[in-house]
Amino acid sequence: MRLFGRKTPDQRDAAPSGVQAAAQALGALFETRVIDTDARIRVEDLLTAGAAVCGESCIAAAGEFDPESHQFVPGSAVLSDRVNEVLCANAGEWSKVGESVFGVIHAGALAEGYAPADFPELADVFRVYVSLLGGAGTDRWGFVGLSVPQDNWPLAPPLRYAYDLRAPVREILARYGVPRSAWPAACAHALANELARVRTAIEPGIAIRIVLETTNGMAKMAPMTERHFREATETTGTPETRR
Repeated sequence: MRLFGRKTPDQRDAAPSGVQAAAQALGALFETRVIDTDARIRVEDLLTAGAAVCGESCIAAAGEFDPESHQFVPGSAVLSDRVNEVLCANAGEWSKVGESVFGVIHAGALAEGYAPADFPELADVFRVYVSLLGGAGTDRWGFVGLSVPQDNWPLAPPLRYAYDLRAPVREILARYGVPRSAWPAACAHALANELARVRTAIEPGIAIRIVLETTNGMAKMAPMTERHFREATETTGTPETRR
């Protein structure tokens, strides 16, 4: 049983057909992975899972290192101007984000009933990220610092969502012929679709902040890899205890 109705791929036809079809399939995947035993979906976890995948896709598209094989400590900050270009076209205001990840999310949400006032100033997304680096909550491995109330925080680390969803996400993107450079667009369209479907289930400004802040934070966080997961599990029994 689904919590929300699903749109067909042709309802937002500005995106290439492969990207939009992949976006629909990605949304279905996100829902499947966060649905509980009572067939309910916690909106915050749904948006976090999608944003986690979107953030990692920005790393992949930027091409500075491979999310599946790298030497960074998983969960550590990895900053990149190229990632910012993918995220927001290095813009400082919403009117200039173009077809970037944030541009797709912004346009898609507005088209589905969100108001401009539901969005924070673009610069505020990055200010929140910087202000929470190394601050309160940094003991929560794999989580992204958020400015929303604690009751709206995700229950699982977005870093873990990105890792667990990596293989099925890659399969969907390959199935619909989406090139690596367009992975962020497919994920951003998926997030815009999910935002539309949860609009009446959560305060809109909170939903938008979860998506933007998690996507930004995950695009600047070293992903978990198979090697790191194996090493952490062998050492501690669970990767969440590895710092």
